[in-house]
Amino acid sequence: MSWTDVWQWLWGSLPPPVVEPVADPVHHTILVIEIDGFAAVDRTNMHRLTLRAGLYRVVQQALVTSGVSWFDCYRADLGDGVLVLVPAEYPKAVFSELVPAALTAFLADHNHVHRPLERIRLRAALHAGEVSYDAHGRTGAAIVHAFRLLQSEVLRDALTYARGDLAMIASAWFYDEIIRHSPVSRPERYRPVFVREKETAARGWVRLLGAGESGDWFERSALG
Repeated sequence: MSWTDVWQWLWGSLPPPVVEPVADPVHHTILVIEIDGFAAVDRTNMHRLTLRAGLYRVVQQALVTSGVSWFDCYRADLGDGVLVLVPAEYPKAVFSELVPAALTAFLADHNHVHRPLERIRLRAALHAGEVSYDAHGRTGAAIVHAFRLLQSEVLRDALTYARGDLAMIASAWFYDEIIRHSPVSRPERYRPVFVREKETAARGWVRLLGAGESGDWFERSALG
């Protein structure tokens, strides 16, 4: 079988043309969510499949309930999480006013009917910025920053000591421009943190949700 035959078998036609990157970036709200402890040694692959199915159900339900069409958003699977890029026409305040509570509610529904190893605890990062497109997907400094916040030790530590199932970190930009001006977003429930992750050194704001939205971490951590 020739390479041309292979391409035709895979694509049903000739190889796809090379697509040039889009020069002009596009603004998006950026939401990155990851299952905490996904790779724990006591979890089997069947547990992980249940976790992934639950994650997508929880996130999709939370967005739709908050008035955001799942199909309007770009989604990238992360294996243990999902990257969601939301078009700029959706108000950003939706993601601090409505989405956190919706995520918490649907998480509780999932965890109520699943065994311990199939229950989900989530870390989430919220940011906004310019995103560039190419033939392979999406990229940009704003996406990189959101991932640095998500992977930060301070957010992992927060969820470890939280009594609830969701720890969310907002970028300094998102807090200063959106959350701080929205009483519905409950800005008083966020705590300032400093993130040091790889090349990133930046301020963020953490909120713990579920089970009273508090935890020993707030008292244990040195925040500033």
